Amino acid sequence: MMPIVFLFSAIVSGIALVLLLYIVTSWMRRTAVDIICVDTVARYLFYAFLVDFALESIDLIHRIYEADESFRALDFMVKTRLFTSQIVLQIIIGTLVPLALLATTQLARLSDRTRVRLYVSAAALTLVGIFAMRWNVVIGGQLFSKSFLGYTTYKMGFATREGLLPAILLMLLPFGILAVLVKLLPPWTSAETPS
Repeated sequence: MMPIVFLFSAIVSGIALVLLLYIVTSWMRRTAVDIICVDTVARYLFYAFLVDFALESIDLIHRIYEADESFRALDFMVKTRLFTSQIVLQIIIGTLVPLALLATTQLARLSDRTRVRLYVSAAALTLVGIFAMRWNVVIGGQLFSKSFLGYTTYKMGFATREGLLPAILLMLLPFGILAVLVKLLPPWTSAETPS
C-alpha cells in the first residue's frame, strides 16, 4: 500500500507546488492571477487530497487491524519520538488544516483575493504535510531495529554526504533550474499588463 500512498502524495504535492508557484510568480511579476485557472487547480488539489487522505487512512486501519510484531514499535514511535512530525505536522497542520481551507473555498462564497490567500496557505501547508509524511517514513523507519528489540537515534549531520546542507541544496536545485529555464524560455508574453 505504501507505494500507492507515496504516488498519490506526489500527485498532491505536485498540484500544490504548481498552484503555489503560479500564484507567487504572478505576484512577483505584478500580473493578475487567473482566478478561474487557480480555482480549477485548487479543486483538483482538493479532490486529489481527499483520495490521498482516504488511502492513508485505509493503510492506517489495515496496520491497526493486522497488528503484527512491528505494530507495537510503530505505536511507541508515534506516541513518543514521531509525535510532533506525525500527529502535529503531518496530520493536523499538513492534512486537516489544508483540507478545511480548501473545503471552505468550495462551500463558501469568498472574494477572489480571500480565495487566493486561502489557496496559498493550503498549498504551503500541504507541502509541509507531505514533507513530514516522507520524513516519518524514511527517518522513522531508521529509528527502530529490524528485530524490533530496541530503538536507535537519528543524528543529522550538517555538511556530511547525507547531511542538512546537501539536502537543502538538492531541494533548491529544481527551483534554480526552473529560474534558468524561465529566463531562457519565458512561459508568458512580455506584453501582459500589470494589474
